[in-house]
Parts: sequence; C-alpha cells; structure tokens
Amino acid sequence: MKPRGWRLFSSGYWIVAFLVIVTLAVLLKRIIVPFGRGEFTPIIGDGRHVASYHFNLTPCLVPRQTLVASGNPKDALPALNDPALLSKAQATQLNAARRDSGGFIENASRVIGVTIHGQARAYPIAILNWHAVVNDTLGGVPIAVTYDGFCGSSVVYRRRGAGRKLRFGYSGLVYNSNTVLYDQEDSDTKESLWSQIGGRAIAGPAAARHQTLTPLPCSVVTWGVWKRMHPQTTMIAGVPRLYAAYSRNPYATYYADPAYLRYPVVPLWRGRGFGFKSRIMLLWIQQRWHPLFFRRLFRQAAPDHLVHLRLAGARLIVQCWRQPQARTAALLWPRRIPTAYGLLFAWYAQHPRDFVPAPR
Repeated sequence: MKPRGWRLFSSGYWIVAFLVIVTLAVLLKRIIVPFGRGEFTPIIGDGRHVASYHFNLTPCLVPRQTLVASGNPKDALPALNDPALLSKAQATQLNAARRDSGGFIENASRVIGVTIHGQARAYPIAILNWHAVVNDTLGGVPIAVTYDGFCGSSVVYRRRGAGRKLRFGYSGLVYNSNTVLYDQEDSDTKESLWSQIGGRAIAGPAAARHQTLTPLPCSVVTWGVWKRMHPQTTMIAGVPRLYAAYSRNPYATYYADPAYLRYPVVPLWRGRGFGFKSRIMLLWIQQRWHPLFFRRLFRQAAPDHLVHLRLAGARLIVQCWRQPQARTAALLWPRRIPTAYGLLFAWYAQHPRDFVPAPR
C-alpha cells in the first residue's frame, strides 16, 4: 500500500491547497498589509454621479449642472509629487534604450517648459496625459504644472494659497469640459475643487474664501527646441511602470474630430473664422487673458519665424516653429509675462468676458 502522503499527492488536492496558499499570500502582501499601514487607497467616485466623489460642494461658485463626472474615479490620473529628475543626457539615454518599446521622450515630443530663478525644467505632455498635474519645486518656488488633454490646456501656477503651500490632485470631475483639480488635505471636508483653466477655487472652503492661483510663464515647445534654448535643463522622469503608457496618446481620436466635445460646455464659442478646437496661446496682461491664435501667428511670422506685435499696451516678440509633427510657439520677450496654452472653446467658456481676441 502506498503511503497516505503519496495518495494525497497523486489525487491532485495538493494543487488546490497550493493555489489557496498563494492566493492568501498575495492578499496579505497586496491588500491586508498595505491597508494596515494606511497605504491602501479606496476607489472614490463611480464615474457618473458627482455626489459619489464626496467633495464638499458648499459653496459652489459655478452652475451646479456644469459640474459633471468624467467617467473616471478620483485620482484615476495620479498626481506626480516631487518627481524624480533626468538630466538632458539621461533623457537621451533612456529614449535610446526604449526605442524598440515605443521610445520615451523624443526631440519632436511636446513639453511644457518652465524656468524660475535660472533653473529650467521640461514636463513632457506625454507624461502629463496620464497624471494631469505635477506638484514640484523649481528655483525654490512651489509650482503646479497642469495639463488637460480634452482642452489641450497647459497652465503653470504658483502652488500657494491663503499663506500656505498647496498640493493638487485629479478630482475625477469636469467643469465646462475642463479637468477639475482638488487640493489634497488631511480630511475630505477640507478639500476644495479648483478650475484648471480658471485658476480659482470653485467649490469647498477655498471657494468660500474666493481663493485664486497666480499663473506663471511657461512655453509649450518640442523637447528638441527646449533643450537647445536651455542646455542645462532637467526633465521629470515620470513613473517607470507607466513608460509603455507614455508612448500612447489617449486623446488621438478626440482630436481627429474637430467638432466633437466630450462634455457639456456653456457658453459655446460661436465666433467665425476659428473652429472649437483652434489652438491658442494666452498672455496674462493687466489681470486678463489675451489670446493669440496659432493660425494667425504663423501667418504673420517673418522669415526669421518671429512675430512682433503690441497687445494691451505691451510690446511682444513671439517665435514660431513649423515642424512636421507639431507647430509650436513661445513668447521670447518679455519673459516675465505669464503664459498658457489651450483650445479655443475651453478658454472662451471660462473667460467669455475677458476673452478679447487680438486685432487682425
């Protein structure tokens, strides 16, 4: 007669027992232990109902019906906080190493470039597509680098409000088709909602105080252009496990249809000559955003690719770059003017009274 242990082995029950042990071990490592340490983050927001996100909406400074769920839960796009950095040489090496896997950030990739107190840094839009906001410190200044793919909106803010440093995250909500951010506090009741384009609190305690954010200068250009302009620049490294995602553009089909808007927008742009998704660069002059239409800028550009113009009493020099993958433009002088980028419909919806197009 065979030993009892051999009979159990040959019966196959050991496989079931092994799978149960492995499953329990995975649960212990991935869920139970992290939960005990306070590292487990529950899913908040069902993607359909604003109330399921549990944000404090008192007061709410925007029409309640214009605040909608995006289809994603809270923090579905995880904010990057104090990101790891790459030198220009390290970014080149990483791109070469990943060339067979879709690459990393190539010369033709667009970046949001920021310089503060002599320090330059690039924030690739390919990375921001999957994070929405980077809470960083540059030149000793706490900043929030924000991007929304549905509005093509790139805005950099000083990360301070009411005398303290703020840290922002992706709320999972949308206002006028634009990503709504939230300030990460130690309790849900203290969190407030912020308009990414508006730069102001729209719901919660910060809205009760009518808090706003200070915009900062930035440039949306290609990585190749940025590193030529700033040879000592650094670049954020992103999250290694998401490198494959960074090589994909989740908004490609959205931009393929110039008339399609994913979320409700009020008021909607009705002007002639420019479509909903016309690209614009905006300059913050005299406490108002002044748009410069890309199509008009490139038409006005001289052979040296420079555009000299006067706007709201200020003399400006803008440089344009015509490249196969993307047309980009940046304010060359004066550099101190806060700058933002986006699509026409989104900026008009949130700044209809301040939206004064440049003269033809």
